[in-house]
Amino acid sequence: LSWTENSKFQTFMGMVIGLNALLMGLETDIDWPGWAYVEMILLTIYVFELVVLLKRHGLYFLSCSNPDIGWNVLDATIVVSSVLDSWVVPFLNLLARCMADGPNSHKDQSQLDLGQAMMMMRMARLMRILRLAQL
Repeated sequence: LSWTENSKFQTFMGMVIGLNALLMGLETDIDWPGWAYVEMILLTIYVFELVVLLKRHGLYFLSCSNPDIGWNVLDATIVVSSVLDSWVVPFLNLLARCMADGPNSHKDQSQLDLGQAMMMMRMARLMRILRLAQL
């Protein structure tokens, strides 16, 4: 997995992050039902990156002796929170609706606050550009 340290892979990830930033701007102005699919593709790429980096570096990836520990923790936090927001929470909500007597379309304030927090985490992905710029 040494290719993860290759400049081509790093450039690709930088382009994905830049594209994500552009798409986030477009998403606020253009109402299109396909944005959810685009987000799933981007999240899949981010999960793939995190998994291969964890596989390559093992526990050293999140070790205090790793000079990139701050960036790595930020990356892992953003990806894990995005997976929770995009994949786990909707699955659990679907499961809860299936187990309930009828569909519950009521959103309470805590769900709205969670959505706003997840949007902030998505925006925090853009900070990863700083990491790539220092390379």
